[in-house]
Amino acid sequence: MKIAVSSDLHLDLNHADVAEIITQQAHYLTSHGIDHYFFVGDAFNDFEQTSAYFAELQSQLPTTKVHYLAGNHDMLKGVTYEQLENLDDDLYFHNRFIDIPQTNWRIIGNNGWYDYSFSTYKSNVKEVAQWKRAYWVDRSIMQPMNDPERMAIVLHQVEEALEQAHNQQKQVIFMTHFAPIREALPHPLIESVRRQRMWEMTTAMLGSRHLGALLAKFPEVKAVFYGHLHYAQPLITVGNIEYRNQAVGVRRKNSEDWKGESLLDQWISRLYTKKMVDYRMKLATQLVVNKKRHSA
Repeated sequence: MKIAVSSDLHLDLNHADVAEIITQQAHYLTSHGIDHYFFVGDAFNDFEQTSAYFAELQSQLPTTKVHYLAGNHDMLKGVTYEQLENLDDDLYFHNRFIDIPQTNWRIIGNNGWYDYSFSTYKSNVKEVAQWKRAYWVDRSIMQPMNDPERMAIVLHQVEEALEQAHNQQKQVIFMTHFAPIREALPHPLIESVRRQRMWEMTTAMLGSRHLGALLAKFPEVKAVFYGHLHYAQPLITVGNIEYRNQAVGVRRKNSEDWKGESLLDQWISRLYTKKMVDYRMKLATQLVVNKKRHSA
């Protein structure tokens, strides 16, 4: 079984010919023998376009199964909070899991959210919320609770999913849109007080350190994929967990993070692929190798 992971394609912001990119992606995924393609959020600034895009992509894939999460941009239009939590779409895998056949791997998906915990303003919920309503792109997203309360629901969902995986002795790959660890955030050099405040307000909306702390409690979690942050990041290892950001991003003039000649090239360059091997079999093989070395 072979999986592929991507995020933050931003087809509208990248002025993509959607029909053309779907055909190109379908050809690439099929020709490279991908069994499961996971996308962890931000395809369009409209959820109806996002769901239609993945439905069409799936229709052109004879063997690959598509799974997608919603990022904050997908949530800007065309969907309610209640629909995001209860969507009847087999391709959508928020608060769901996929077991990879013939392995012990379980892939758990959750859209995620943020609770301001990366920011020095984390205790000033009303002040951050006011800044968000004035300046942040997510101000149009309606929800029946504040951001920390929404993130608390996410943490409860994730904990339940991890407990179930633990009880069923599964090895876990976790996928979400927002940053789960502080180490994933950039560290810009900021000299003015005004810009420092703006940066702290921005970091409030990037994810939650509580999610990373929760994932660290479960030794079953071996890898985490996320998006949201558009700059190219190296592999980050915290404890025994590998954190990977496969965001395609938005093409901007003189951007050092955009390497491709086209959107397709950039998507391919940022696409993570891996052949899934049963973790128990891999461990047993390593034990045999080590035993032979000791015998020698």
